Formats: sequence, C-alpha cells, structure tokens
Amino acid sequence: MTLSLDARQRAMLAAMGVRVWQPIPAVQALARATQTAPSPVVPAATATPNIALKVLPEGLAEMDWAALQNAASLCQACGLCETRQRSVFSNSVTLPASPSADWLIITDPPSEEEERMGDLFVNTEGELFDAMLLALGMTRQAAAGQMVATVVPVLKCRVPAQRNPHTEELQQCRAYLERQVALLQPQVIVAMGRWAVQSVLTATSADLASQPLGKLRGQVHRFANTPVVVTYHPQSLLRTPLDKAKAWADLCLAHSLTRRP
Repeated sequence: MTLSLDARQRAMLAAMGVRVWQPIPAVQALARATQTAPSPVVPAATATPNIALKVLPEGLAEMDWAALQNAASLCQACGLCETRQRSVFSNSVTLPASPSADWLIITDPPSEEEERMGDLFVNTEGELFDAMLLALGMTRQAAAGQMVATVVPVLKCRVPAQRNPHTEELQQCRAYLERQVALLQPQVIVAMGRWAVQSVLTATSADLASQPLGKLRGQVHRFANTPVVVTYHPQSLLRTPLDKAKAWADLCLAHSLTRRP
C-alpha cells in the first residue's frame, strides 16, 4: 500500500524532530526486497543459573483475552511476582471481548512509572509514540477510519531496577505473548526495544539473541507466522533524537506490509 504524507502529517513529523530522509516508495522497495532476506545469526543469550521457576497456569493456550489477563495478574511462574506492584498486560485502552489489531507492538518490560500507572508508553514517550502512529493514520484506541496498534510488554512484570531481565524470565512469559498474538492475529508485529527484540527473535531461532538492534533493522523477520519489524523503544528515541528518523523508516516499513481494510 502507498503511504502518502500530506502537509499536516509532514508538519507533525517535523514537530517530533523526525526528518523523512527518503521518499516512501524507497521504503516500500526496502520492504519488498527484505521480506525473504535471512535474519542475521547471533549467539544466544547466556542463561542465568539458580533462577527459581514454577509451573505456568494451566490452559493458557485456550484462554480468551480476559482470562489471560487475569492469569497474568496472578502468575507466580518466576520470581518477578515477588517484587511487582501489579502486572501490566497491555496498553490500558478498553478492548472488546474478542479483540483484534492491525499492529501488535511488543515492547520491553514495564518501567516503574508504567507499573504505577498500569499502562505502556506513558508521559513524553507515549506522546511521541502516539504522534508517530497518528502520522501513519493509526491509533492505540479503536477509531473510525484508523488502523489499531495494540501494545503489550514482553514481560508482564517490572524487572528490578538494578538488573536486566533473565533469559528464563523471558522464556516463561513467552507463553502469554504467544497467546496474545494468537488472539489478536495482527497483520504485523513491531518489536520495540532491546528485550522485546531479543525475545521475539529467539522464539524463532535459538541463534538470534544478542546482535545489536541496529543490525536487525531494515529486515522483515517472523514470529508465529507473522511479519516482524524491529525498531527502537520510544524512551531510547528521547535519549537519542537522531534515531527518530530511523524509527520512522522502520514504522514505514511495517506500514508497507499492512493491508488497510
């Protein structure tokens, strides 16, 4: 599909500090050229010893959205349950009993502020993310004439500030993520952030884990038979504004893979 930016959309991007470095047809050509390109092979992440794991709740693969969300809130399959204030299952918009999404945004584990608010991409990073979606004619909240992007974290619980997620925690929580994908049946998955990218790509290949995110951009990967585009987390874009143009190109690549109803 063709992404045509009008003057208002270009002004919105300029206000966000996003420069459109190449015309949209070139981005679409990149999408076509990379759909069949093999993903780079990277070494798997190192497992952390002595991580206490428990059995996941029964029947996850058959749960509907509400039951899955409730199971996540009560989950004790790893030690993160001991330090969480609440689980963060998805962005806080109200979803129907049988939800669907054009895009599924998989992001890093919730921050302390996201845990406190029970939402994802909040405050300034949320404003940036929503503005970029709007420039593409998309929204997190279902609206007439706009495609929907639903945001879910790769881990449903916040990781203590002094450490990174453990491989085993990502593996345990992947069952929730896989069920969310099955329920939403998105056209495209966009993985935003280091840990989201690692978990999504290692789910399809044990060799894909620790290669720098920048080297995984510009390609179409796969997760659960769904096209995957990887890009930077909005918080990273606030720290490194020059990456906004790269993230915009990534979102344009994802947009070129999306069929408008």
